[in-house]
Amino acid sequence: MIRMENLEAFLRDLLTRMIAIPSPSGEEGALIAFLESWFRERGFPVARFPVPDYPWPNLLIHPQPRPRLLITAHLDTVPPLDHSHPYTAVERNGRIYGLGSADVKGGLAALMAALALLGAERLAGSPVSIALTVDEENMGRGAEALARACRPEAVLAIEPTDLTISIAEAGTMELALEIRGRPAHGSVVERGQNAIREALEILRELESLPALQAQHPRIGRGAVTPLFIRGGERALVIPDRCELHLDIRWLPGISRETFVGEIESVLARHPAVWRILDLSPPFETPEEAPAVQMLAAALTEASLPVRFSGMPSWTDAEPFARYGAQAIVFGPGTLALAHTPEEHVSISELIDAARVFLALIRRAMSST
Repeated sequence: MIRMENLEAFLRDLLTRMIAIPSPSGEEGALIAFLESWFRERGFPVARFPVPDYPWPNLLIHPQPRPRLLITAHLDTVPPLDHSHPYTAVERNGRIYGLGSADVKGGLAALMAALALLGAERLAGSPVSIALTVDEENMGRGAEALARACRPEAVLAIEPTDLTISIAEAGTMELALEIRGRPAHGSVVERGQNAIREALEILRELESLPALQAQHPRIGRGAVTPLFIRGGERALVIPDRCELHLDIRWLPGISRETFVGEIESVLARHPAVWRILDLSPPFETPEEAPAVQMLAAALTEASLPVRFSGMPSWTDAEPFARYGAQAIVFGPGTLALAHTPEEHVSISELIDAARVFLALIRRAMSST
């Protein structure tokens, strides 16, 4: 166990150590080994939960088939890409920089600190389980596999929300299109059909759809995000082929039939072949749900403001919500900085998050 007066040093050291362990999706093994050893040394029961078609398992701490509260944090990060020193934690102006610092190794460190403050013996008699999942940044296979087997009453997915309680999450459609045109000499534009222009027209029409123009009070407007576009082969030839990859935001309150139907009605009017690569539904949890109120009370106990928000990105909470859990997303850090070279988390938020997690777990234990 640790003492509250040592919390800041504990968090700084633990997060620095975890940032130094590379864990891009598919390469979580070294971090799993570190965490398994860390929890076992402190007397926490740990189990590996195999994930189909994936090289690494989820880790479960104090596993139960139907916990009252399941707290999840994912182990993987995005690849380093533009980070010059992704696995070296740098402290500057009260913040810790590094790949995964906010998404979500900082939140995981705060949870581990709370568990260390609580102690393994007290967790043992509680209705709380911890799940450390793999593959969140890729296909979400870790959470999906676990959600099918474990049906918690409530789930809290740790993600950077600036310590706001995110009770609404956008769904998403990932869409791959191939648009066909007609080639012609670049100067005889009337004789050809420009596939790139056709792709841009599809974008324009999608963005004007009612389901995409809709607004959600906690998330904002629907959105169409081009992830990449590829077309044209050489100068002075009208391009007859264009590939377009889209991420389309699906707001809570819009049915699957409406969302998919509006999009497919646009695509059917164009010379395009498309594939839906992923279709993940949105969710919304009522403010008055017991789990939401319990987290709000934990924030108040920690002398922090209770603020509600929405999550514009998919998280591991989604499959649990789909299977009936009260779902919340919460944690330290700012989502906009995740996946960027400037990713960081403030030490003060880590301390606050650890205090909230400790208060939340204690409240879940006392509600039995």
